[in-house]
Amino acid sequence: MTANFFEMEINMIKKTLTAAALAAGTMFVAATPAQAVITTFAQYQALPGQTANIYWKNNAADNSTGTGGSIYTTATNSSTVAGSRLVSFSFLQPSLAAFVTNVNASFTLNASVAATPALLAGGFLIQPGIAGSFSFLTTAPITVGNTFYATGSNLLSATFSQGAIVGQRNGTSGSFSATSEDPADTIVYTSDFLTFDPTSSLDFSLSLTSITGVLQAVPTNTTPTRALRSFRALSTGSFSSDPAPIVTAIPEPAVWGLMIVGFGMVGLQTRRRARNATVAA
Repeated sequence: MTANFFEMEINMIKKTLTAAALAAGTMFVAATPAQAVITTFAQYQALPGQTANIYWKNNAADNSTGTGGSIYTTATNSSTVAGSRLVSFSFLQPSLAAFVTNVNASFTLNASVAATPALLAGGFLIQPGIAGSFSFLTTAPITVGNTFYATGSNLLSATFSQGAIVGQRNGTSGSFSATSEDPADTIVYTSDFLTFDPTSSLDFSLSLTSITGVLQAVPTNTTPTRALRSFRALSTGSFSSDPAPIVTAIPEPAVWGLMIVGFGMVGLQTRRRARNATVAA
């Protein structure tokens, strides 16, 4: 085997450990100097009555022998076609949480991978190399301070290049996650409510539960040569950034009042100084 092969395997193990840590709500700590704490700035939950809102589709007609596939949101619990789904979305930063907590949002995820069989590591299946995008859009107007956001405003959107599904073989839970820690793995966040530093370290993790059909890949009793079999799942998720994103906000009316008074005092002092300078002359 070549050195490049071993390097690819090591990188995949690192990504698998990172994905597992994200799914558990923790950061993966390597034997390196301490790093800044990543801020979880947003999350979403499924709405009551939802039993599935995500579908992974193996790209073969029999739903199991393809070497690639797609993961996407579905409009109903039983659907197998791509669509948008209502979820409960929240920002966690205090200045936004007061206005955007458990608001209905239209969630759309669409991502895929081609010619990439699942991997097996210590009893866990990994479907790597998934690239695509997701978005959360408002379904009603929102006012934050003095800023009005119309229906359809972008709560949070992203494009990503190296997402992975990870879960125990024959299990009914797992995660779909990505991180930008590796320079080759990109995540780009955008939002009408937040501004992200271009150098930010970003990640997201979607918890997949109630997997229908269990997590499996062909052949089912040894190293896979095919992508994951098709399955439905119920998802929740969280989104993180280091450094924390900057809140795009307009000062409250009371703050504007204080600022106007402050500007007036500055003007008064300037006029007094001008008069004093004239008298002295």
